Amino acid sequence: MSLTRYSVISTIGLLLICWFMPATAVAQAGSSRAASAASYVDRGNNWTAKGEWDRAIADYDLALEFDPQSHGAYYNRAVVRRLKGDLDGSLADFDRAVWLNPRFTLAYVGRGDLRYRQGDSDGAVQDNTRALELNPRLADAYNNRGRARQDKGDLDGALSDYDAAIRLNPRSPEIYNNRGAARFLKRDLDGAIRDHTQAIKLNPRFAEAYAGRGAARQLKNDLDGAIADYNQAIETNPYLSDAYFNRGQAWKAKGELESAMTDLSQAIRINPRRADYYAHRGLVWLLQGKKADAQSDFAQCLSLNKDLKLSLERRIHEVKQLLLPKQ
Repeated sequence: MSLTRYSVISTIGLLLICWFMPATAVAQAGSSRAASAASYVDRGNNWTAKGEWDRAIADYDLALEFDPQSHGAYYNRAVVRRLKGDLDGSLADFDRAVWLNPRFTLAYVGRGDLRYRQGDSDGAVQDNTRALELNPRLADAYNNRGRARQDKGDLDGALSDYDAAIRLNPRSPEIYNNRGAARFLKRDLDGAIRDHTQAIKLNPRFAEAYAGRGAARQLKNDLDGAIADYNQAIETNPYLSDAYFNRGQAWKAKGELESAMTDLSQAIRINPRRADYYAHRGLVWLLQGKKADAQSDFAQCLSLNKDLKLSLERRIHEVKQLLLPKQ
């Protein structure tokens, strides 16, 4: 059970829609079918810009009926399908786009980002590496490969990618935030604080950067500084459950058990599927002498993640030792 948690951020956000004609339209400018396909792609792009996703998909479908070789129409439909939450459909469209055009850099970046979000870190590394082979100046591809490498435990590789991304795009708060998270995992706490601070300078409303800096300050035992950062993170994003969780841990370390309980309960309300939240709230119940409440939270923790059993037992033993009468 980790003491503090952090977030890594994609620099892609909403993937770019390609504003170009279907693949065969250029070669067949006089063809009525190609012209019709291009018209439907263009109208689909306009619907996408307005947030009319179903209408956009309908137009991309029509474009592909007229021009089944349009890698751009597949790519744009992949973007919209992802926005709608149809991840399998989106991945199929990205696959088709790169099959039709093996040098389509944006499609590799988009597919890599989607694979990362689906937990396929190896696939994400592969796709972003291919994108960088085609265009070595893609800051987003370095950043997103760094995220995937970080998830695989390759922190040195992740840091190398974040460094490259920052050289290409030194104004991206997301990349600094991600490098700060990797430095945190390497226990380079001062480096993590510097990176999160830079992210905040670039975007003073960046809740995850405040939470990340708070986590580093917390491990340096600067509890007041950590709480101040968590306060700012929560003010900026009141649904950031890890900020409540980490602030609750800081309050517990300061002996403010009621405040700790309030924050841990709020973290659970926001994200009730996180096993470690219940574990740590149970420890606070135990410190307050409320054994039945503690046992209920411990049981919920293990029902969500049985792998925490040994670490939970160790933490329970530590708390019970603290509660023993002083000799």
